[in-house]
Amino acid sequence: MKMSAWIDEFDLRTDDDYLNIVMQTASWLADHEHHTEEGIFWDVIADKTNSQDAVLTSEVSLYGGNAGISLFFLRLYETTGDKDHLNRAIDGIRYAYRHIRESDYRDSAAGTLKGIAGGLYNGPAGVGFVSYLIYKLTGNEESREIAQIITDKIISSSASDEDGICWSGAYGILSDGGLILYLIWLFEQTGNSEYLELAEKAGRRIANKAETVTDGRLSDKGVRWYAMDSEAFGLGPKGYFPGFFYGTAGTGYIMAKLYQHTKDERFLNLAKGAAAYITSIAEVTEDSRAALVRYNDPYKPDLYYLGVCQGPAGTSRLFYLLYRLTDDITYKEWVIRLTEGIINTGAPKIHSKGYWHTYNYCCGAAGMAEHFLAIYALTGEERYREQARTSVETLIGDSVEDDGKRCWYSAWNRHAPDEVKAWSGLYVGSAGAASAILAFYNMAHDIRSLAGYIEDPFEK
Repeated sequence: MKMSAWIDEFDLRTDDDYLNIVMQTASWLADHEHHTEEGIFWDVIADKTNSQDAVLTSEVSLYGGNAGISLFFLRLYETTGDKDHLNRAIDGIRYAYRHIRESDYRDSAAGTLKGIAGGLYNGPAGVGFVSYLIYKLTGNEESREIAQIITDKIISSSASDEDGICWSGAYGILSDGGLILYLIWLFEQTGNSEYLELAEKAGRRIANKAETVTDGRLSDKGVRWYAMDSEAFGLGPKGYFPGFFYGTAGTGYIMAKLYQHTKDERFLNLAKGAAAYITSIAEVTEDSRAALVRYNDPYKPDLYYLGVCQGPAGTSRLFYLLYRLTDDITYKEWVIRLTEGIINTGAPKIHSKGYWHTYNYCCGAAGMAEHFLAIYALTGEERYREQARTSVETLIGDSVEDDGKRCWYSAWNRHAPDEVKAWSGLYVGSAGAASAILAFYNMAHDIRSLAGYIEDPFEK
């Protein structure tokens, strides 16, 4: 009897298989990289030209461009020790730095997307972040100099008024809030108090914009921020996003980070107020084990994102940081409750309106995989490790492999489900999916030193 090849094909994967799959993605990215005298750049979308003005997917960006892909290769170097990966990271950052325009240090997006163009994920700060990571991990002096030049220009590009400092005036992590996190992170790495002082000044301005919820659902301790124009997303005026990247959870997280280092109780109270607002609009199961939070208040009470950007994988970060800062077990319970909310939907295997066919770190299964790994580390419960494995297996099943090269085709934009493309980047595409698989492999081999995402408190 002839043995069928498909039996081996569908055997349960070993941990080493996961690293091989990540290496296949590295090979796919190598097919879409371009070597110049200024360094390496990668296609943002496979085999397509890209505009430097593209929001979140500019060529230099942390979200979809060079900075993020360089971080992926830095993580791969940490895992394997292969200096080819490190050299790619260095060359990618070198190219990104040389292609930052002076206008990129200022918010150039109009109206509804205010703050994103010059923020952490689309602007120079993302390049500075990865560049300093390279220096921190390798001692590469050129990378330190790049980070320093970028940071100095970011600081000099800020504007001052009686409330503090700002860049665009927008509050969320996608905009000015991300720059605050960058400055706090630099303070944590360097001990330079100037960075914390500037972050605090910018944070006070955002603190002054907090709005007390007055519709009867909460005490006066509940607060929220109008962190992103709801009309930019086809909704009505003054709709509040509770989530992480452009909502109250992320803005509250910034307040908590500032409290962590300044011990100013006002920041802590605002972070707690943000958590109180979010729990007040959460939909909780009868047994109180699981919860989800609507995408927008009040316009989308029946739409629940599940990923990092606006879902539990991101929103829970506020609650986890509050748990770390206060030792209040209630916040840890909400981390678990929100995580169980993801699981109760059947994600990542089952898709829904808030978890469409996107396989990336921002809003898809890659972000879920790294989140479940974090919750496994937090609780020690094996079921969360298995949820991470399920997420990784789902990612692999939805990938495309050809001749030893692997990528993901994704409908990143929920409002354009017919636009299916092979994105390359860390938060938006194949680099992020492979990075999540790499995180699972590292956990299995007890490799703890992966370079982290700047907005992820679970990394430590």
